[in-house]
Amino acid sequence: MKDSPKVLSYDANIPKAFSDFDADEFVTGVRNWADSIVGKNDRVALSVSGGVDSTLVAHLLHPVLGDRLCLYFVNDGLRRLIKGRQEYAVVRDMFTDFNNFEVLYTADQLLPALCCVSDGRRKREIMIDHYLKVSNKFIDSVGAKYVADGTIRPDIVTTASKQQRQHNVDIAYRCTKLQPVASLFKPQVRRASMQVGIPAEFAHKIPCPGPAMLLRVGGVFTENKLELAKLATDEVEQAVDNHFSETWGKPYKYNEETGTRTPFQHFAYAIDQGMFDDRQLSMGLSGVAGKKVKCYITDTDAMVIDPAVERQTGELYKKIAWIESVDLLDFEAMNAVQGSLEKSGYPRAVFQIASGKSGGFPVGMKVVESDDAMTARTMGLPIEYISEVGGRIAGYGAGRVGYEISCKPPATIELF
Repeated sequence: MKDSPKVLSYDANIPKAFSDFDADEFVTGVRNWADSIVGKNDRVALSVSGGVDSTLVAHLLHPVLGDRLCLYFVNDGLRRLIKGRQEYAVVRDMFTDFNNFEVLYTADQLLPALCCVSDGRRKREIMIDHYLKVSNKFIDSVGAKYVADGTIRPDIVTTASKQQRQHNVDIAYRCTKLQPVASLFKPQVRRASMQVGIPAEFAHKIPCPGPAMLLRVGGVFTENKLELAKLATDEVEQAVDNHFSETWGKPYKYNEETGTRTPFQHFAYAIDQGMFDDRQLSMGLSGVAGKKVKCYITDTDAMVIDPAVERQTGELYKKIAWIESVDLLDFEAMNAVQGSLEKSGYPRAVFQIASGKSGGFPVGMKVVESDDAMTARTMGLPIEYISEVGGRIAGYGAGRVGYEISCKPPATIELF
C-alpha cells in the first residue's frame, strides 16, 4: 500500500494468522509513527462515527496528542437510533474524557439535497461532497495540520476493486490525511481496541458505516423512508441481541482464535413500493419451494459484486426479488429459492415474513455472519421469531416486511 502526498498510512506488518497478531506491538508502533509525523504544536482533526475503527484511532492518538486531538461527529441526519437515542448523544457520552469533541449539526443542509434522488451512486456523491465540505470547514476552524480517520483494509480493497465506494477512501481533505489502522481487518481492530482499554462489549460491537442510514434507504430518498429505516434498524439491532442473549446467554459469540464476532452485522432497510409479479419466475420457484409462491421484482436497485473479476469497471446494481407465500417458508426452502434466483440473475432474495400498512414502504431485515467482511452468509434465525420482529416493524408503518437471504458475493452486505 503506497501513500500519496496527501495520505500517510501506518504500514504495519500484519501476519496472515490472526493468532500471530501482536496488539501491543501494533499499538506501540502506531503511536511512535504518529509521534514522528505530527509536530509538537500541530493539531489533528478526527471524525468519529461511534464505530470501533474511529474509536480505536481516537484512543491510539490521544496519549500522543492530548488536547491537540480535535474530535468531531457529523450529525447529518443519516445516523442511527440506538435503543431509541440519537446516535450523536451516544457518541458524545463515549468521549467525555476527551476535552476537544464537537457535534456538527448539518441535517438541514444535507437532507434537502438528497430529497427525491434515486440513483445510489448519486446519493453517495452528494453525501461525500457534504461530508468533505463540513470536515474541511472544521479542519480550518481548529487549525489542524492533519486529519485522521478509521479507514481499514476492507474499505481500501472494496473501493480499489470498484465493488462499492467507501466514503472515507480517496477523499480530498484540505490537509494531509493520516490512516493509523489502514493495515487492519476487523478482527485485528477488535484486538487492538481491547489492548488500548476499550471495553470488550464495545470492541466487539457490530460494524456500521459512517453514513449508515443512507445505505439503508433504497430507491427514491425521502425523509419518511429514512425515518422508517432508522426505527426498523433499531428494532432489528435490539431484537437480534435479545434473541442471542436468550439462546447463548450473551448477545454474540466472539472467537478468541480468529477474532470473529457472530453475528457480524444486522440491520434493516426500506425500499420503494413499486414491484411487479413475475409469473414465470413464480411458477418455477413454486416448484423449487415445494409450495406456491409469488415472486415480485422490485423497482429498487441494490449493489452486487461480480465474483468472476478481481476488479470491476464500476459499481454494479441488480433488482431485488421479493418472495411472498401463504405459509412462511423454512430456511431450507428459502435457500433453494435463493439459489435458483441467483442463477436467474437476481442475487438478492427477500422473503416476506409480515404484512403491514397499505401504501407503506417495504422493509427488509438482514442478519449475517462473516470472518473478514469480504465474504458473508445469512444467519437462519427461527422463522417464528423473525416473523414476530417483522410484525413490530410493520407497526411503524411498513407496508410489508421481509428477511433477506443472500451471500457476499455476489451480493454486498450493505445494499445501496
